[in-house]
Amino acid sequence: MSIAPRFFTAIGTVPHAERLAFLTQDVRAAGTVLGFYGAAAAIGAKPAEVALMVVRRYRPDDKHRQIVLVFQQDPAFATALAKLYAARGKPLGFEAQNRWCAIPEPGFLAEETYAMLAARFPTLLLIEESPDGPRISVHASTGFKQHPRLKLSPLPKPPAQKPAPPPEAPKPTARPTAKVLPLRPRPVAAPKKSASQKAAALPLASKRRLRSAVALNERVERQVVDEFRRLLQVVSLYG
Repeated sequence: MSIAPRFFTAIGTVPHAERLAFLTQDVRAAGTVLGFYGAAAAIGAKPAEVALMVVRRYRPDDKHRQIVLVFQQDPAFATALAKLYAARGKPLGFEAQNRWCAIPEPGFLAEETYAMLAARFPTLLLIEESPDGPRISVHASTGFKQHPRLKLSPLPKPPAQKPAPPPEAPKPTARPTAKVLPLRPRPVAAPKKSASQKAAALPLASKRRLRSAVALNERVERQVVDEFRRLLQVVSLYG
């Protein structure tokens, strides 16, 4: 049987769960003021906003687990909880100062108890003993529009399923193609220049490779780059 909090929804996990492992070593440790305030500080909440629930066996040879509810001292909440279990004939034991109570798991009234917790506390910290070790998760009441700001780690995301790759299309068979010889261009006779055109031509002493002015002048190159960046900004703003 797994304890599933009703009227509460999981909002995260405690970042350093090993710090709260001492609460599961002994059920009675959950009733101490040190344990309760330590649990509240671990999730960054105020004690008045938190109800702590520890679920484990009191002794290893016990048949049933024990549920321990720890909360800040609240006589009205403790009295209402005691009257509820007394009216149903279910066992419920309170600590002397009514700061925590113990309930055998078979006698746990889940619907009524969770409803009272959700009406009184914004946050429920659940520590449940499992064969793999203690699981520490934070549940918040779904009746509240705004959850308290807690220092929590996000819940682990389920592994995403990779989509199956599409089937490969059959490759087309290559057909033999006939060789086509390229056409040779016919030589074109250069037009004969007149005597006047020959005189107007500028004589070149030697052929040289022309270079751009940007590559030869670093200052001009920087101006061109800055002007190009300014043009991109104008296009992005008004485009």
